[in-house]
Amino acid sequence: MARKLDTSNAGLFKRALSRTGSGGGSNAALFGLSGKMRHREIPLEQVEPNPDQPRRNARGADIAALAASIGERGLLQPINVREVAPDRFQIVAGERRYWAFRTLERETIPALVIDTDDVQALALIENAQRVDLHPIDLALTLARLIGDKGLTQEQAAVLIGKSQEYVARLLGILRLPARILEEAPDRPAVSVSLLMELAELPDEAIQLTLWKRAGDGLTVKDVRNAKQERKAALPATPSAAPALRALRSNVDKIHSLRASGHALAEDQRQELRALRDAIDALLRE
Repeated sequence: MARKLDTSNAGLFKRALSRTGSGGGSNAALFGLSGKMRHREIPLEQVEPNPDQPRRNARGADIAALAASIGERGLLQPINVREVAPDRFQIVAGERRYWAFRTLERETIPALVIDTDDVQALALIENAQRVDLHPIDLALTLARLIGDKGLTQEQAAVLIGKSQEYVARLLGILRLPARILEEAPDRPAVSVSLLMELAELPDEAIQLTLWKRAGDGLTVKDVRNAKQERKAALPATPSAAPALRALRSNVDKIHSLRASGHALAEDQRQELRALRDAIDALLRE
């Protein structure tokens, strides 16, 4: 028996649109969204895919298996669309479901119609709150929203219901070597935490060396241990801070002597002038 259609994603949209950031404005206001939505059965011939679909492999992501599941159990969630012209709808989220219905040669598909001009933002909201969007795809979409819309990381964090720190670390994944970014989506055992830890290693060679172990149970702890080993192996970086502290302390002592009535001899003044010249030379370098 086919299961009843689950319309809970309407609730996901409403919650995401109503979230507010530190400035007090809701996401609906931020993206110019009305938040209006309605359910209807739409002929497949009136539906078109979204060219900015966040999922990179929507059409080829095992559509046959999804079609078989829908054929047996029915559609569990409607696709999400916006009306772009009379009786013409563009997919906001759910493109895999759309292609599965095409495979099944269905004539219509259940849809949640959303009143918005911001397809990408709504596609992100729907996908980001589900476990099937890979972290790299989410990071790419957030980076595009930040670049195209001028969002801050805090606003992007509000959009997906995460912290600003999480968004910063997620975006850091995009600095990983191209090989890792290409292979990671095909390794479901690799968690977002592991990718974040790898991205925070400053040495690409170490990143790639560790990545070779990703198929053999590489853990977050392994990456953190590699960080500590690298830190311990690096020679201590010379710092001018101790010398500057000593100089500041000695200048304060001379000031104290002057304040207590001790005058500087001419040779001492000459020495201070020489020190001043040396400091000016350092600042010019």
